[in-house]
Amino acid sequence: MAHRLRSAIRAAEAGEELAPLSLEPCRRDPHAPPPEGEDGRARPRRRAERHRGVVVSAAILYRGKPALVRVANVSKGGVTLETRLTPDLGERLSVAMEGGPPRAGAVRWVRGGRIGVDLDAE
Repeated sequence: MAHRLRSAIRAAEAGEELAPLSLEPCRRDPHAPPPEGEDGRARPRRRAERHRGVVVSAAILYRGKPALVRVANVSKGGVTLETRLTPDLGERLSVAMEGGPPRAGAVRWVRGGRIGVDLDAE
């Protein structure tokens, strides 16, 4: 791979047209403008808009014990919580946020002091 990269750099310096180095440019004309709406950025995987700062803390029921946690963001179907707790993926817990009834949900991810909870439909 290093040889191909070195060769491509030398060819570009000499003014030659470069051959594509990945499969993506091979699938379409590298000189054509991107299709409308495509800017080369990764598409967001989120299903719903995130809201930060709406709720500051929440009470959860985790393995039968209550705990107070910080809320990083809230969406229509889930919530990101900041906590030192380390639940298992798929583990069920209940989340009660200010101004609303407790909602049950399942842990979808655990990463760096944060957990993502997919809340059940109301």
